[in-house]
Amino acid sequence: MPSPVYLFTGFLDSGKTTLIKDTLDDANFMEGIDRTLILCFEEGETEYDEAWREAHNAFVEYFENVSDLTPERMQELDTIYHPSQIFIEYNGSEAVSETLLSGMPSFWPLVEILTTVDATTFETFVNNMRGIMFEQLRYSDVVIVNRCTPDTNGRMIRGNIKAINRRAQIFYEGEHGAQITLKSGTLPFDINADVLDIKDDDYGLWYMDCMEDPEKYNEKKIILRGMYAQKIPNYNKSFILGRQAMVCCAQDTSLCGITVTGVKIDQMKIGDWVEVEGTLRTVDMDNGAKTVVLYASRIQFYHPLEDPYVYFS
Repeated sequence: MPSPVYLFTGFLDSGKTTLIKDTLDDANFMEGIDRTLILCFEEGETEYDEAWREAHNAFVEYFENVSDLTPERMQELDTIYHPSQIFIEYNGSEAVSETLLSGMPSFWPLVEILTTVDATTFETFVNNMRGIMFEQLRYSDVVIVNRCTPDTNGRMIRGNIKAINRRAQIFYEGEHGAQITLKSGTLPFDINADVLDIKDDDYGLWYMDCMEDPEKYNEKKIILRGMYAQKIPNYNKSFILGRQAMVCCAQDTSLCGITVTGVKIDQMKIGDWVEVEGTLRTVDMDNGAKTVVLYASRIQFYHPLEDPYVYFS
């Protein structure tokens, strides 16, 4: 029977070991689990002491190099331990290896990637080591932001994580894993205003909130500024308005864009900056989800921004 693999990524001392230990303390998660094998690629302040290992029927193998975890080594460990599940505590400075992403043997399927983030150091890391942070977050299914306080800038953290990985689920925790309410949960504009005038610096925050909860913006009047980013084939009165979010570096960006309809585009060219006023309406997509379309009532050219990238702070 296959043994599921859970991969834990994140910087050193971001809380990976604590999350693993808390998970093994969760009776609901551990129901039916007999033996857990932990493969550890780095050692932080929190340890897997002998008493804890015995109490949880957990076994730990330490590795110095990511390349040491080969399919042959996995087969050997499976034969030795016969684990019900495998937790991999990954090296916080390493990119996730292709072996883990696509080369896992059938008896050890990778089922979930979880990433821990220390809220107290996130802004420093994302500003100074964005490339490494990118590698930690790009494949994550779940991101646990720990060590939060009510004053933690949740908008900034969420925005930067979503720019790297839009599908990731994000959870915020205070001390000892307790749920916490962040003061920064309020958006930087009045959602109940007659017309939402989204300022250039707030585009990213508005976009992420709108994509997560499009119904909130149904029938809202809005003013947006951005680039004529893409044509829509076979539609001569519609285009994609958007701005680029820096994912890892200036050469690696992601378009934050929405469909604008009801305008003449024959005098516009890709890359033009425009200001659009109109009404947002939700529409159903083929996959059953909803998105928004901006039905324009006014459009005019707008000056290009000195810094065209979208930020989330």
